[in-house]
Amino acid sequence: PDEKFIEQVQASINKLLPEMPRKQVIEASLTNRALLIQVGDMSEACEIANAIAAEHLEICATEPRKWAELIRHAGAIFMGNYTSESLGDYCAGPNHVLPTARTARFSSPLGVYDFIKRSSMIEVSEAGAQTLGAVASTLAHGEGLTAHARAAEMRLKK
Repeated sequence: PDEKFIEQVQASINKLLPEMPRKQVIEASLTNRALLIQVGDMSEACEIANAIAAEHLEICATEPRKWAELIRHAGAIFMGNYTSESLGDYCAGPNHVLPTARTARFSSPLGVYDFIKRSSMIEVSEAGAQTLGAVASTLAHGEGLTAHARAAEMRLKK
């Protein structure tokens, strides 16, 4: 990623923008939400991509899978020069309900697991109740939840 490449990207934007039917919307997005960032190497680019946590991330590199391994925060990752965002949005398989506004830091794309009801299963042995019960009692008292504390304490051996 050198300065000449960034200049080429800007030139392409300048060339294509005037013919776009939604020119004003695109201009507003470019003005308020876009940056061309020059990086030292692809590792730095991946660090920045993780900080941005984009809804869509295109990795147009020779070894996109290598760099995708470094990405932890992106809604959808489009790998390689032939994988445009529009393919993923419309016909390449994944859905288009993605985390926006940097929420990819802690959220995932909509998936089948969002429609499956789950329950947490907790089982503690008698010995475990002795160890955890004292901790739970202390925390519950700290929160002013006396009944919670007593429920744990009742299971403690005297």
